[in-house]
Amino acid sequence: MNPSRTLRCDVRGLQYGVREWGPHDAAPLVLLHGTRDTSVTFQFLVDAFAGRWRIVAPDWRGHGLTPGVPQGYWFHELLADLEALLTALFPREAVPLVGHSLGGNIASVYAGLRPTRVTRVVSIDGFGILATRPAEFSGVLARWLRADGQPTLTPYASVTDMARRLIEGNRRLTWDKALFLAANSSRPSDEGGFTWQFPRRCWRSMPTLHTLDEWIACWRGITAPALWIAAAEPRPGTVAADPAAFATVMRHVGEGSVVRLAGTGHNVHHDAPAALAVAIEDFLVSRPNTVVEES
Repeated sequence: MNPSRTLRCDVRGLQYGVREWGPHDAAPLVLLHGTRDTSVTFQFLVDAFAGRWRIVAPDWRGHGLTPGVPQGYWFHELLADLEALLTALFPREAVPLVGHSLGGNIASVYAGLRPTRVTRVVSIDGFGILATRPAEFSGVLARWLRADGQPTLTPYASVTDMARRLIEGNRRLTWDKALFLAANSSRPSDEGGFTWQFPRRCWRSMPTLHTLDEWIACWRGITAPALWIAAAEPRPGTVAADPAAFATVMRHVGEGSVVRLAGTGHNVHHDAPAALAVAIEDFLVSRPNTVVEES
């Protein structure tokens, strides 16, 4: 296993926890994790990379080693956090961004808003979110109000129980991977037992972007080569699982820039880290504008 190290970085008044792998003088690569996750989620992918990289993976606010905020975790705040983080760590160079789920959505929007800061962008099963219909919006706001306040976390009796919970959520996850993730994404609870290193309710706001047209308007600013990786088995309720919505996205990003990895669910980097590493490195280094879909 490729060992990681951690550092602290001042990001908009928060001491961000940042995980690093590889030598400092290697080519940079920034990995952005999804919601209800931490930077350690990329360990299996990092271990599968063949190239020499300086890999930087922050813990989003409220996740992992980064403290939380009572105001919640709004999409535009995470965009601003990414901007501050890149300015602090890579003040004079553009870098490639690879993100999973929420991290992929942040990476793609940021690449459209700050095209000169990004050399390549890879979104792993992050294709925006389904549109909020006008008639549903009052319900979205009402649910947000009802969820206001600090969440109550129910501790797990052991890390082993947490590993079992991870496998319940992803039947493809092997026991050794589940145990590693549980051990490195948990913390002792004041009430005894263990809790996750992220809040149960880590997405308190209404969707910041309400329609696919708004997401696409951001993506139009992308000038860097982009790779969109889709799970073979899309999560219900997502853009990739909605044929009409996914067709809308495909008309913008182009079928030639999308690869669907066989035998994967939403957590592609857990289910097929070796195949994902090959797809990413081939895109970053060898053939950035040509992607061959796998069956």
